[in-house]
Amino acid sequence: MPSARSCRSALAALLLGASALPAMAIQLSPHRATYAVSLDASKSGTRINGAEGRIVYEMRGSACAGYSVQLRQDTQLATEGGRVNSAVSTATWEDGEGKSYRFRVSNRINGETTEEADGVAERKDGALTVTATKPVAQTVTLGENVLLPTQHVLRLIGSAESGEAIVEAPVFDGSPDAKKVYDTLAVIGRETRDAKGLEEAATAGDLAGRARFPVTISYYERGGSNETPDYVISFDMFDNGVSRKLKLDYGEFALNGTLISYEALPKEDCAK
Repeated sequence: MPSARSCRSALAALLLGASALPAMAIQLSPHRATYAVSLDASKSGTRINGAEGRIVYEMRGSACAGYSVQLRQDTQLATEGGRVNSAVSTATWEDGEGKSYRFRVSNRINGETTEEADGVAERKDGALTVTATKPVAQTVTLGENVLLPTQHVLRLIGSAESGEAIVEAPVFDGSPDAKKVYDTLAVIGRETRDAKGLEEAATAGDLAGRARFPVTISYYERGGSNETPDYVISFDMFDNGVSRKLKLDYGEFALNGTLISYEALPKEDCAK
């Protein structure tokens, strides 16, 4: 089943060092984006016969006030064994310098909660320490150089703009168990501003004519021996952090996310 981490990473998706912003500050645009979910028919051998649903992603804030993100993905899967309803929701806040992070994650399958995580992460002397209340009360130290979600976004945009094609980074977002870290490998393509084939929502407002980059991110569980990624996410990334043309590949099947609406939200004054 799609996890909260996979959705979060795909849109913030999923994207500098773990303790500093780039020399030239990247301005992420507060926004609300809605994606229509469908089954990727090019994936052969799947036991999934169909899929439909919605992803709603909302990001607010700034480098000064921090970034709050709310995500909701509702997906109905038609499987050989019957219909499966998956509901993933996340609510997070991340300090603009990546020193503090609050998260709440829930994943429900057919109305029953299968994953739930709640906690805070603090960075001290470079190391990220997580104090969680769910799924169990625990405190774990994840070590140094682990990126938080918005830090990952900034790292990817900065690398894309500087022409860097490969980015490797460990990432933590709280799901699924408030302690798991994934090692990520991102491949970034060349910049384009070509509007051919873009959805109407990707050509209006502050997205019109904006630079974007194709990105593919592979996620590997830290410490695992499997050379095959747990899952792979690909998307077009605009230079303000907005994404389109999502693909969530879980191995046995893949989902597409098509941008159907985009709304720029009010920006906060910030000198950073």
